[in-house]
Amino acid sequence: MKKKLLNYLILLACLATVSVSCSGSAQAAVLGDDYPFSWKYGGFGVDPWTMYWRQCTSFAAYRLSNTNGFTLPIGYGNAITWGNIARANGHRVDMNPAVGSIAWFSAGVNGAGHMGHVAWVAEVHGDQVTIEEYNYDAGQGPEKYHKRSFHKSQVSGYIHFKDLESGTQNGNPTNSSIKAGDSVRFTGTFRVTSVSGNTITSQDLAGGTPTKHNIVDPSPVLEVDAQGNPTSDQSLNPGETFTIPGNFKVLAIDPPSDGILVQIGNLKTWVTQSVLEKI
Repeated sequence: MKKKLLNYLILLACLATVSVSCSGSAQAAVLGDDYPFSWKYGGFGVDPWTMYWRQCTSFAAYRLSNTNGFTLPIGYGNAITWGNIARANGHRVDMNPAVGSIAWFSAGVNGAGHMGHVAWVAEVHGDQVTIEEYNYDAGQGPEKYHKRSFHKSQVSGYIHFKDLESGTQNGNPTNSSIKAGDSVRFTGTFRVTSVSGNTITSQDLAGGTPTKHNIVDPSPVLEVDAQGNPTSDQSLNPGETFTIPGNFKVLAIDPPSDGILVQIGNLKTWVTQSVLEKI
């Protein structure tokens, strides 16, 4: 009888859990409008992260604090600056969504205004992402809660401050099992940062500002549209997205920088470990 009662109590605890499963791994879940009541209806005000109440930045900072357990440092400012500041502070910014990451939109991307936009990633199902946000007017009015779903490529990047999904902590993937000689493949889509002659660079692949060590031969890559489908022209320009099909051999690793050396086409290039998956 005691054992049955214990199992019943455990079952109730599991059913009551919203964002974390009983195994300890994070679960995708839309949390709803949990923004503080006094900020929601309190007129003009500034939150602890110096964001104005009811703006997308304030909601994202609140959700990071309340759900992820991450305190956004002062100074992130308007949404349009978040991605670049996060990279400068050592956080991974790429095109691979994770529950608890921040979807970041530059001006004009997927309905973002001239100040950009940020939102909290609630669900990831294959290539589809569901976000929760504030101050995105889809008919409900400005400065209000909203949620929506779209293809994962319809953002400027995903900022990994402290994802909720298992396997990541403080934005750094636990993929340390990759070693020289392993076979790997690229996961997700990546955005072109620059084009020079017959080469390209990508902040997503480099894990930060690209250098001469992150130059990519684009001949094997596949340009894709916002829905992840191959485009007809296959001519890459800055801001466009691509995938890298095929399997690759790890030539070298650099643990301090989380870097992996692979050969893409005719060029050897260093990429961040987080964009690779061991086969």
